[in-house]
Amino acid sequence: MRLLVARCEIAYHGRATTSLALGDRVILFKDDGSLCVHADRGYKPLNYMPGPTSVSEDGDVIRVYRAASDETLVIVVHEVLTDERRELVDEAVLEHDGAERQWHLLLERAPEAIEVGLVVLERERFTDTGPIDLFCRDADGRTVVVEVKRTRAVAAHVEQLSRYCERVDRDPAHKPCRGILVAPEIAPQARVMCEARGFGFVELDFGVLKGEVAPELTLFE
Repeated sequence: MRLLVARCEIAYHGRATTSLALGDRVILFKDDGSLCVHADRGYKPLNYMPGPTSVSEDGDVIRVYRAASDETLVIVVHEVLTDERRELVDEAVLEHDGAERQWHLLLERAPEAIEVGLVVLERERFTDTGPIDLFCRDADGRTVVVEVKRTRAVAAHVEQLSRYCERVDRDPAHKPCRGILVAPEIAPQARVMCEARGFGFVELDFGVLKGEVAPELTLFE
């Protein structure tokens, strides 16, 4: 990521035509091609451009172009205050503990929404790799590790479930355990990873648990 703090003028042409007179701004050029321009007030960007974009520089003029929507952002730099590049590593996924904890409680009372015959033995079972959302036993007596997500399940969530299952399998009393990922939807890559690792995925509308809609569940293993 490139972080540019500069005194500059900015003109935008695209969905509208806007201009910013001379002022001090923070400009973030992200590795995915997106760009945000911030001032020292408020939390919303003054200008932004989703990726992918192409960036060209000619002296003090920076041009950012997004071909998909034919948008152009022109930055005229009068004074550079800071210009640095950083390689950021962040594979964490934002979790909403309050909302997910509510779903844990609902699923603890209605585990059949995940799988017929499933029994919850413990909720938020502690491990040295993090808490297991639902520690269960299936109809055949096999240990089941259930990871619950309130938003779209992605690859990082499959990796998280893998870590929990590996930790549980260290105990001969629970080996081999099964893993089930529960979420409203799943990304294609995460689905492939689930199938490759033998995990189940339950597509669950959490409105079902509140009695708002009829259940529509899908499980693959």
